[in-house]
Amino acid sequence: MKIVVLLQASSRFVKGGSELQADLLMNELVKAGHEVFCVSDMTGEPGPGLDGVEYIYLKSRGRKFAAWNFVPLMKILERIDPDLIYQRFRVPYTGMAAWYAKKRRCKMVFNMANVRDPRKNKVAWSRMFPFDFIVEHLGRYGIRNVDEIVAQTHEQRLALRENFGRDCVVIRNGHPVPEPPFEKKNPPIVLWVSNVKPIKRLELFLGLARELRDTPARFVYVGRPADNRHYSVPEEKLNHSGNVEYLGELSYEKTNHLIAKASVLVNTSVSEGFPNTFVQAWLRETPVVSLDVDPDRLLETEGIGYRSGSTEKLAGDVKALLEDEEKRKTMGKRARRYAVEHHDITRVGKSYLDLFQRLRDSL
Repeated sequence: MKIVVLLQASSRFVKGGSELQADLLMNELVKAGHEVFCVSDMTGEPGPGLDGVEYIYLKSRGRKFAAWNFVPLMKILERIDPDLIYQRFRVPYTGMAAWYAKKRRCKMVFNMANVRDPRKNKVAWSRMFPFDFIVEHLGRYGIRNVDEIVAQTHEQRLALRENFGRDCVVIRNGHPVPEPPFEKKNPPIVLWVSNVKPIKRLELFLGLARELRDTPARFVYVGRPADNRHYSVPEEKLNHSGNVEYLGELSYEKTNHLIAKASVLVNTSVSEGFPNTFVQAWLRETPVVSLDVDPDRLLETEGIGYRSGSTEKLAGDVKALLEDEEKRKTMGKRARRYAVEHHDITRVGKSYLDLFQRLRDSL
């Protein structure tokens, strides 16, 4: 098949969760012998790409003004003449590509990537209201008109049914499965990995480190530095004690290497789709302690971490794991068993390949 993977931004410019999942899927498509094109905004000087993938760029206008790329996008799609379009994360391109697919002999799959994707989100009144309205309603048009939708969680699937009356398939995020053993550092590492922005709440992790400053552990955080135009952690909160270390933005491979040495992964986000870091940690026998996020209640029901629900409980849960090495090991091994069964990229990739082939056969 000729398959277009359509993104607002590709991993050549942005190192986010959606971009990572798109890369892992494209690798599986290329290995299966498909012709893969990645179409995204040009948002800077491109970094390395994937072998076997042809990259094509649109002028970067940002999400609010992406509709201005309608004609260039149509020209690119007409030139490629794809059998299938795969689009991840709800943006104006969702609706634009769905319109193209309906007009041509082409199938389209939309992959939800966060909790907002299956919702009818209210457009607040502001001077940007017309542009925000277009963004929201192009997204809604796409959801109503694509051939198939993929959810990361059963919670997203339920929200889609409630808000749009559509069903979908659930395919979990996939990752390569690393080989053990995993040597955990002593003193234990408590790790936080994310891009630094308001929804991730880095300051709560720094507060946790201060709360547990007398506990023998290193608190390490990793991620792209904050864009000070939009968000920054107050300086007094960054003046943390000596038990905290910031390593900046790391590659996927270096992040995995660090996660393998960590004893606990902490998440302080307001909300997530399905955090890649959860899967990366589980595969490396690292329990997850999350303040609020627990997709499909897996931490609780599978016994592979904790959803704390409050900063006080977060500190207590992390402290309890740090003080009980046997419990950490048992929970970590259970987490790996779960992740290998449900998140192995070869199995996840096959689920996508089967879905794409079914849609192709229906043409």
